[in-house]
Amino acid sequence: MIGIIIALKSEAKYFIKKMENVKEASVLDKKAYTGEFCGKKIVVAISGIGKVSAALTAQKIIDEYAPEYLINFGSVGAVNNSVNVLEYYVVDKCMQYDFDVTSLDPVPLGYIQEYDRVFFDCLHSPFNEFKKTSLATGDRFSTGKEDAELISNQGCALRDMEGAAIAQVCASDNIPAIIIKGVSDVYGSESEQDQFIKNLDSLARNFPRVIEKIFNKI
Repeated sequence: MIGIIIALKSEAKYFIKKMENVKEASVLDKKAYTGEFCGKKIVVAISGIGKVSAALTAQKIIDEYAPEYLINFGSVGAVNNSVNVLEYYVVDKCMQYDFDVTSLDPVPLGYIQEYDRVFFDCLHSPFNEFKKTSLATGDRFSTGKEDAELISNQGCALRDMEGAAIAQVCASDNIPAIIIKGVSDVYGSESEQDQFIKNLDSLARNFPRVIEKIFNKI
């Protein structure tokens, strides 16, 4: 069994259409679907936006379905020009850029004491056809210069609202996290909101092809 978490139904709709033997289910109060894709049994849950919703959904999938892998795919924003809009990237590591206890302890931004780390590793080495980059997660759709510079300074090119929370849950449960993201908007070129709206459907249409490549390596 493979678990898949997507924040938005609009990001998942074309993938769900490609599934076989689909049955509706629920994960907590989230819409979910079980079935098969590329001959593998899967459960797909629409978590909703944000770290708490993503983490709750991830843990519930792990508890109920005991997946071998947990995959998060969806759209992300880019904070610099090291990545390109409408391209897909596999995440090698991710952190929470809005987790900040630096005023209490002399630790780096994003450092989580009980894990003794800032970054959570993601499974990426088998997926050589995709470029690799790092992801920063926070509970806001960040569009300003301050956040863009903050995230870039952490060594991350991508930002989202779910990935690092899912990776943290996977680390706690000793399950490989796979995060594959399509870039919907890039900071500094034009309105990020306008880019997101314009590009989301194009990214979603290609997610079945992208996930098929991932499945061929696991």
